[in-house]
Amino acid sequence: MMSEPKRLHPASAILTFVKQLKDGIFPVIVLFFVNDYKIYFFIGLAVILIAMIIYSIISWMKYTYRIEDNELRIEFGLFVKKKRYIPIERIQSINESAGIIQQIFGLVKLQLETAGGGAEAEAVLTAVTKEEARRIHSVLAERKKELDHDEIIETVKEEETYLTYKIGAKELMVAASTSSGIGVVLSAAFAFFSQFDELIPFDDIIDRFSFLSNASITVYAILVFIAFFIAWILSIIGVCLKFANFTVVKKETDLVISRGLFEKHQLTIPLERIQAMKISENLIRQPLGYATVHIVSAGGSAKYENVSAVLFPLIKKTKIKQILTEFTPDFSLADQLRPLPKRARRGYVLVYTIPFLVISCILSYFFQPWGYLSLLTVPAGLLIGLASFKDAGWAIHAEQLTLSSRNLVKSTFVVKRKRIQVIEARQSFFQRRLDLASIQSSTTSGLGGTHFMVKGVDIEDAGEVFEWYSYENHAKKDAIL
Repeated sequence: MMSEPKRLHPASAILTFVKQLKDGIFPVIVLFFVNDYKIYFFIGLAVILIAMIIYSIISWMKYTYRIEDNELRIEFGLFVKKKRYIPIERIQSINESAGIIQQIFGLVKLQLETAGGGAEAEAVLTAVTKEEARRIHSVLAERKKELDHDEIIETVKEEETYLTYKIGAKELMVAASTSSGIGVVLSAAFAFFSQFDELIPFDDIIDRFSFLSNASITVYAILVFIAFFIAWILSIIGVCLKFANFTVVKKETDLVISRGLFEKHQLTIPLERIQAMKISENLIRQPLGYATVHIVSAGGSAKYENVSAVLFPLIKKTKIKQILTEFTPDFSLADQLRPLPKRARRGYVLVYTIPFLVISCILSYFFQPWGYLSLLTVPAGLLIGLASFKDAGWAIHAEQLTLSSRNLVKSTFVVKRKRIQVIEARQSFFQRRLDLASIQSSTTSGLGGTHFMVKGVDIEDAGEVFEWYSYENHAKKDAIL
């Protein structure tokens, strides 16, 4: 009976203990190196570990959940008992994952997301058996049907064959090789060294490699290339681990997305909750004819939104229209976008060129003669500006608004009219003089919603978008029909 309070699997206590260890490991390392009294350090560490074990066990014992009166009811708290009651109709998606500890015990972790979302999932069951997870899925689905139809309809279904997409080994390697993960690796390395600069003997390292001070520019170029190559290899490994076994299954009115090798994730997204589609093409994938397709859905925590929103990690652009029709029939791609007027091109070029020019002038002045090399970035800014102008555009078809723009990544945003929360038009001083405007579409998704903007649209085109979106005009049209 789901109305009876249930505890999580005892492995939940292990997960709580491991989380505390992970959160406290860096301070412990620092204290170990700066503390001269090692005996007191180890005694204190033992006391803290025992306290953490006791806390983990009691937390597991105090955490219960049940489904009662069309609510998921969770009670927890060590010193202060807390209660969280979540109406079933507010639950929008269930994210199922399994870390290393869960896989050892044959368990899964359930995260229940609600409309609007927040920084964290509304409810998290860190360790339940797979059978219990299926039972929770089944009970929640059954209760939601009761709420939708005010009655329970029992049907016997034959085994169905579901529409399935699974990423192949070749696609996975191309996705990993052409991803932007190298930036993430370099950022993580920089963050690590900045946090532990006091523990790392940089002076000794500099002394050991002092012979490089007289090296030629070629040697430095080779070292930089090696560093970027290692970062690229690490990013490939990271993407392969993240999207290994990536599968999308369309089950009736839901999309079930699963992925992961060591840590497995599964996310169920109702088709009716999909707010928009986003198609991304980075600088490497666009010339190769590949793109990534994302889902923008109502509900979902900000913490997991980026990973969970990926519908197809890598797909040929020529196949996007067909595959969207199969998996998300409410969405389709426009055959052609309406380009921006030519008078908007100057604004795009200046926005991307001026920052490079200013920075290059500063570097050239203070770091002669090598600073002059930075002037090579000015043509790059010019090319990015021209590409951004060329790739920007918009279209209206089949009750959908399509917006396209580029920074370093070209993004195409497709949203149904009924899913748009707000459409805004903005004009800067320079746009007003050229009869241009920026249009922004906003939808409900996660924390704060999702916003997409195209700059430099003709003022009459912006008016056309507003007229299309106007509820008054649509009400008149419906009345005539």
